Amino acid sequence: MRQTFHESFYRVADLKVRLRSSVNITRQFYRGQRWYVVQDQTNNAFFRLNQPAYEFVGLLDGTRTIRAAWETCTAKWGDGAPTQGEALQLLGQLSTHNLLETQLPPDAAAMFERYRRRRKRELQNRFMNLLFPRIPILDPDAFLETVLPYVGWIFSWKGLLVWAVLILTGLYVLLNKGPGLSTAIGQASAVLQPDNWLLLYIAFLLDKFLHESGHALACKKFGRQSGLPGEVHAIGVMLLVFTPVPYVDASSSWLLKSRWQRAIVGAAGMWMEFALAAIAAIGWCWTSPESMLHAF
Repeated sequence: MRQTFHESFYRVADLKVRLRSSVNITRQFYRGQRWYVVQDQTNNAFFRLNQPAYEFVGLLDGTRTIRAAWETCTAKWGDGAPTQGEALQLLGQLSTHNLLETQLPPDAAAMFERYRRRRKRELQNRFMNLLFPRIPILDPDAFLETVLPYVGWIFSWKGLLVWAVLILTGLYVLLNKGPGLSTAIGQASAVLQPDNWLLLYIAFLLDKFLHESGHALACKKFGRQSGLPGEVHAIGVMLLVFTPVPYVDASSSWLLKSRWQRAIVGAAGMWMEFALAAIAAIGWCWTSPESMLHAF
């Protein structure tokens, strides 16, 4: 059960705060509901607010106290408004990411500092998790800007047609040419044998690289198409159960207003993998069974 009041709310109730000018807010609809995506342009962090939380933040204009903003929001939205605890959590998140302009008294500053330390510990624990740590390597945004005019068509109606023809061609060749589907199924049982591990891992890296590249390219394309930056600022390596695989941060797709565009960004990895599978099937059928390329 949500508790309306919080014992620490009085510490910040009389503060007058406002969002920094670097903050960008975009409205979008998700599953039939209106949401507001708050973007910190300095570190590409995103927060998603519902309508009551957005109005509460909007009331914080630097002239109105936090108490007055909360009371106004509560009077309008009733049980749907943020509780005092939820308001504190929201303000703590905004303060942690340096998105608020205010002069904090010592007790409020200490409270937010404790929140920062807790968040820092959570991030450290996430990184230290030996099963899934993420290690960023480079910023691919400039490279994506360069190649987008040449490969952006992949995620268009033309690209969908080419993709469908490629998939159908791969299926046709696999079923009617070369060793045939039954041979492929028979050989699949030997794919995990130790003498095949190197080729298997190289193929896995190629597959994951194309998968993550699909997310990044789709995010950049639809971002530009929507008049947004479509920023992708992190690509690196994630240890997936001690196995290094590529990853990319395409979280800026949250700003896309079209749910279909967001869906395509989410499906872009599998889009690329199916295309790779079709190319692999064609290559497997038209190469010699004794060749390294056939085994790969």
